[in-house]
Amino acid sequence: MNTRRKLSAIVVLGLCAFAVLGWGLYQRQTSPARPLGQMVPEGALVYIESKDFAGLLQDWNSSPEKAQWIKSDNYSVFSNSRLFLRLSKASDEFAAAAGVPADMGFMNRAAGKESAIAIYDIGELQFLYVTHLSSESFLQSMLWQSRNKFQSRTVAGAQFFTRSDPESSRVVAFAVAGDYLILGTREDLVAGALELYSGSKGHNLTQEGWYTQAMAAAPPASGDLRMVLHMEKVAVTPHFRTYWLPQNITQMQGYSAAVSDLYREGAVYREERVLLPKKQNDDEAAITQSAQAVTALLPLVPQDFGFYQARSTDAKGSLAVLQEKILAPHFGAAATEKLAPQVQLTSGETGSGSDLETRIDVEQTPRVTNESTTAGLQKQLESASPQALLVVQGARKNKDGVLLSIPTVMVIAANANWDVTAMQKTIQDAIAPGLTASHLGLQWREVKDGGGYFELEGLYQVQMAARGKLLYVANNADALSAVLLTKAGVAPAQPVSYAAGFSHTRERQNFYAFSSLADRSSTTAGTSGAREPQFFSENIGSFSRTFAWLDSEEIVTRETKDRIQQTVTYRWSR
Repeated sequence: MNTRRKLSAIVVLGLCAFAVLGWGLYQRQTSPARPLGQMVPEGALVYIESKDFAGLLQDWNSSPEKAQWIKSDNYSVFSNSRLFLRLSKASDEFAAAAGVPADMGFMNRAAGKESAIAIYDIGELQFLYVTHLSSESFLQSMLWQSRNKFQSRTVAGAQFFTRSDPESSRVVAFAVAGDYLILGTREDLVAGALELYSGSKGHNLTQEGWYTQAMAAAPPASGDLRMVLHMEKVAVTPHFRTYWLPQNITQMQGYSAAVSDLYREGAVYREERVLLPKKQNDDEAAITQSAQAVTALLPLVPQDFGFYQARSTDAKGSLAVLQEKILAPHFGAAATEKLAPQVQLTSGETGSGSDLETRIDVEQTPRVTNESTTAGLQKQLESASPQALLVVQGARKNKDGVLLSIPTVMVIAANANWDVTAMQKTIQDAIAPGLTASHLGLQWREVKDGGGYFELEGLYQVQMAARGKLLYVANNADALSAVLLTKAGVAPAQPVSYAAGFSHTRERQNFYAFSSLADRSSTTAGTSGAREPQFFSENIGSFSRTFAWLDSEEIVTRETKDRIQQTVTYRWSR
């Protein structure tokens, strides 16, 4: 998955850590006298701060989305995952060390308003939690009432309590200092926080270089939830490499720090992210030129889109997308060099599964899958010098009204005008080996309607249109017409280097129908008893149903030589 869209996954994991382990609950109080980061000792890898996490938690606990998710197949699968089991184990160890259950009652008693959690070791889940709350509230908690079971320590004239679980060696330490509750899984973290609270000149989080750089680049006003990551250290931890779903570890290691702010604005949730690369890109002219090309494509996105993506590109990248989205049925593993399975006398095997798609009743076509089939297409793309690429997709029913397809429209913006005749010829040459031995059905015909375009006359659908420096290629005439006839809107005021959007409202019903058919072939007939939910139709489908009120999500990215700024917008239909 693309790095530009993946920091939101870390936000979710941070929230899960709060909820599962009981590390972060808050009640409404007056603002603290000092920034919480100044009470956090140095060395944290992840720092999460909330203005009112109790309010966030209350909204989540009372939401229909939570009630639906707990009953969903997605939660059932997640609750059996390795990650969930590790978090559950850590929660149990925390409860054993504290001597009190880490349940909702404990969380409510520990609730404050302005709160922060700093994670120092991802694998061992070592953390420090600081919250500003009324001391009278916490004095009624089971943890405070059972402090006699803890060992007492004193630092900087303040008392704190510590206790460990002999079996797991998990440590729980806590202190009440004024109107602050300090809770951690290491004695030195709690002691360090008390020293900083007392005015000690010890090093704190806000004095670390990576943190100050991230804060300098962050929005002036923090969001309802802010997360700051020391990416240089986080990205190299083995647990991050194991659980980071996109698996683009090398790319993530190219950043020194990141900060993400979540703002809740009625029916719109907005996430502002900043990533700081280790190495600056000093070619500002190239950055500006690329962003302008991408921005110019955005007004072409139709209102009825299912998914769109606009990004910078070159000849090689454009060809790869063209093959994958439009010409893919004739390239890759699906293509075979044999007319029929050959008998292997040594092993008795008669070919592979891909041979079942091999025709033996027609003349063999020269299915060459090397670069020679697309050499002409590559040359034409290079001569035009592509700068930006727009891909628009959306599921729709076929003409039979039953089966679904996912047509694609590509728009390639180049530095030079496109040679339409040359492009038609190279596309014919590229797809002919996989379709015909005599170029039947590969003649282009002009269509005047739907904005005007050319299409192949055979059964295989390929459409093409050129508008100066813009080249349109599609595999569905209606989808192409929708893009061609779109009234150009207003481009963003600031140039963007990347943009993408997904309409959940438009696509979810089609996804349910499509995934049900896709999963049906893997369902064993007559299976009795418990079974694992089907991945697409039940697991992912139930997650979609949980957030049925989520209308759409869009992301835009802006780049400068020293930072990457992203805005992710989640729109709700209620």
